[in-house]
Order: sequence, then structure tokens, then C-alpha cells
Amino acid sequence: MFDYKHAVIYQVWPRSFYDSNHDGIGDINGIRAKLPHIRSLHCDAIWLSPVYASPNDDFGYDISDYCSINPEFGTMEDLEALIQEADALGMKIIMDLVVNHTSTSHAWFQKALKDPSSPYRDYYIFRKGTETQAPNNWISFFGGSAWQKAEQDMWYMTLYTKTQADLNWTNPAVIDEIVKITDFWLEKGIAGFRMDTINTIDKIEGLPSKNPEKKGLQFADDYVIDRPNVRPYLQQLRDRSLSRYDSFALGEGVMTTEASVRNLCGPDGPLDMMFHFDLATLGYGALGKYDFRKGYIITDRMIKKVTRKWQQEQMRDHTWIGNYLSNHDHKRHLDRFGNDRKYRVVSAKMLALYNFTLIGTPLIYQGEEIGMTNPKLKKSDWRDYEAFSSSKEMTNMLHVPAFLAEKITNFVDRDNARTPVQWNSHQYAGFSDHEPWICVNPDYLEWNVESQEKQSDSILNFYRTISRIHHEHDCLVTGSWSELLETHPHVLAYLRKGETETALVVLNLSGFCQKIKLPDACVSNAQSALSNYETRTIEAQMRLKPYEAHLWFLNGN
Repeated sequence: MFDYKHAVIYQVWPRSFYDSNHDGIGDINGIRAKLPHIRSLHCDAIWLSPVYASPNDDFGYDISDYCSINPEFGTMEDLEALIQEADALGMKIIMDLVVNHTSTSHAWFQKALKDPSSPYRDYYIFRKGTETQAPNNWISFFGGSAWQKAEQDMWYMTLYTKTQADLNWTNPAVIDEIVKITDFWLEKGIAGFRMDTINTIDKIEGLPSKNPEKKGLQFADDYVIDRPNVRPYLQQLRDRSLSRYDSFALGEGVMTTEASVRNLCGPDGPLDMMFHFDLATLGYGALGKYDFRKGYIITDRMIKKVTRKWQQEQMRDHTWIGNYLSNHDHKRHLDRFGNDRKYRVVSAKMLALYNFTLIGTPLIYQGEEIGMTNPKLKKSDWRDYEAFSSSKEMTNMLHVPAFLAEKITNFVDRDNARTPVQWNSHQYAGFSDHEPWICVNPDYLEWNVESQEKQSDSILNFYRTISRIHHEHDCLVTGSWSELLETHPHVLAYLRKGETETALVVLNLSGFCQKIKLPDACVSNAQSALSNYETRTIEAQMRLKPYEAHLWFLNGN
């Protein structure tokens, strides 16, 4: 099996990675052209966001054919070449598996819609309402009703976009089809799958007409998240397909909890690893990132609390998580957890050191390695369905003024993380010779891969160094985690203790100087391995600069 615990994974969102045929859209051959760049970061695998056939209502997460390639991205032959060429460089491909729902353009759904007596009708969740009223008061995760009308009084469930129809996993034929899909891709030599919104595949039996404790339109979270049959369904997939290829399974779940991770990827779970959203959603309100009532304020204590929670949880229950700072579903992290202006370089390096020294597998999201930031979006820059839908529903359902809804959307919109990777200072950041499908961040003239290749102390070269160190020191992979300076409001410090060595990590999470006092046992035998400022000899009492970060190894363990 792919050694996921010792790996570094690079996420590619293909549409914005690199455009090889200059039509303004990134493609598979563009990824092939940039494989040496990914490998230079000492990455062991590439998580490839969906490249399947799709009408692109949710940019590939609405799949119309799981065994075909979207022509915008290339051909099946291109993808097979990518798998082979990545393997030759020592990297595996991880595909995105999106099986909570299909596009309504999928042949299964079209047959279900055309003929109510078709066996494909039971592939989806159809329920009776009235001609004007949905079966219940649930809303989708993107806002608006979670139901779309099929005919007369019949409706089908759509927990995401209106064209993403939820699959009915209670139907054994659906699981049979999914097994065929995973077998198809595993036969091509991929290492495994990242499974999208996998903890919503089991819905409550009977689908109550409404949440009896809530009035009006409500999220269906109590009835569709982490239901009891999620694990048995995934165990079937593991037993019938994944285990036959000794493949890797990474789960992404909505509002993932410790209990969910423990259930699905503990020692006997059907998954190997999961993501949690607790860091990514810091500062959001109870209703998610469009809920601005907390003001999007993130404190250093909040970061420390989330870190402590998940690091201790993994040690207690022998689970495994993927650690990430940014991805395609959230705006880029640098202005949330660091400083993308005065301290852009040092805070980017500090956060990289943090991500690579925790228990769990570190992931790099494309462009993160050069410190890419969020552009100043305008409504004309929006491309994402979620942006349009959520902005509209903020006004319609919550009565937020339109100008404020637009401002909030600009701030949290996923399009922030989907602008083209900045390869050089040429037109369109070297992504394409054609105007890209989405705006290019105007700071590409200064912040790009080519310029950072020439700077020995660049963010890019720091990522290469910390990734190499992560591979070379097993204590950063399998070592225990214990916190120091727990009560300090701004400094996160911890030990990663392995069998033969111990690492000490000290991170100033703030943009201000901070004083610390380290235990004498840490001071007497430490050797500096990496810093985002100048290398410093460890001292019992230290004054840390803004966002200063250090990694030391302790002699004698």
C-alpha cells in the first residue's frame, strides 16, 4: 500500500494549475509538464481534483460519467500517461471519488427522470411532496431548498447544487456501480481515492417532513451527517474493491468530529485517513463561512486549541488525519492565520513549519509553496456556484442587504483559492497564453515560481527544505506530540518524541514580539534544524520576533 503516513501530498486543482494548450483552462498535460516542480517539493503523491466528464455546475464535483475525462482537461490517454510519468518520478496519483451524488446529466439520473418505473429511479432519493411544496424543510449546504421538483408532486434530493442529485446508498445496485468505478481506476494504477463529503452518504430512514425542533427552512445536518450506515457502506467498498488493490482511502466529511474520525479511520476502520475542518473554519459562525456573526476573528488561542484537540485525539485513538492550510474549498490561508502584507514571507514559512511538524500527513495546495494570497475579488470575478447561490440566499432568507452579502462573499468565496498558479512574471502569470477562465492575482509580477527559484531564502525553497526534513526524521511522522507553554496566549510549542530523537517546535503565531521561557531540558542539548529568520542558538529565555518559527532536534532524546 501507498505509505501515506510518511508521505507528503500535493493537491492539484486542474482547472487553475497549468494550461498546456492555451485555451485558458488548466489541463492534464499541463500537470504532466509541471511534474518536476511537484517532485522538487519532495512530494510522494498528487491528489487530483475531479477531471471526469462534467457539465461544471460545481466545477467537476458534479460528475456525468465517472469513467470518462472532461475534454477540457484532455483525454484518457493523457491521464494514463500522467499516472505513468508520476510513477516514474516516485509519485502516485490519488483520484477524487465523488459518490454522495451525481450530476443530473448522468445517464443514471436521466433514465430515472424519464421513466418513474425505471430501476434507476431507486438509484436516487425521490420523495413525494405536493405540487408546490418540497417533501420537507431541509436546505442544501449551498443555500435554498435541498429538493428539486421532478414531476407533479415528486421531488429529488440535492444537498449541494440543484444539479447534484444525491445517490441512494440503501440500494445495493448503487454500491455495485461504485465498486465498478473504483475498480476501473485502480486497474489503471492509481494509489487510491480522496472521498468527497463521504459522511453524508447515509440519510435517516423515512426522511421526516421537517426537523420537529426547528421552524422554517433548516440544514438537514442531524439527518444526513455521520449516520450509522456510513461505516458499513464504506466497509463494503473496502472489502469488495479497495482491499483487493491494497489501495489508500482518504475521507472528507461535512463537520467532521473526533467521533467520526475514530469510527471511520481507527485501527479497524474502512478509511486510512480523514480531514477535519476545525482549523479551516475558525472564525465562522454556526451556519458556516457565510455566517459573519463572529466577525471572522481568529485568535492565537483558537489555533492552539484546535491543534491540541486533534493532536491529542490521534495519540489516544490511533487515528490519522491529513493536515492542510488551504484547499480548493476555502480561501487561501495566509491572511487568516498569518500576515500577507508586512510579514508575508516569514508567516508563510512559520505556517509551513507548523503544518509539516504535526502528527498526520502534510498536504500542500497548489501555489501555497510560493505564498499565493487571496485576490481582491469583485462580483464580476465570481465563477463558483456557491458564491452566487449563498449570496442570493443571504439576502432572501436572512435579509442581509445585497451590498453586505456581496462583501461577505468576496471575502469567503472559494474563487479566492482558484486563481491560476503564478509560474512567472509573463502575461497571465505564465499559466497560459490565453486569458484564463478566472482572474489572475495581480501580484504575480513579484510573487511567482520563477522568481523564487532564484532566491535561496524564498518561501518555495523553505517548503522544499521542510518537506525534506519531514522525510528524513521519523520522529516528525511517528513520534508522540506533547505541548509546552500551554498557557502562553501567542506561542505554540511542542515536542515530537520518537524512538531515537526528539524534535522541538516553537512558533510565534502573532505579529508581535513575544517572550518565552523554555524548560532547561530542552535548552541544554538542542541543535537548530530550520528557522524562518536567522538560525539561533536556543536559550532558556528568548524574545521571539513576529511570526518567528524554529525547529530544533534534541540530542540524547
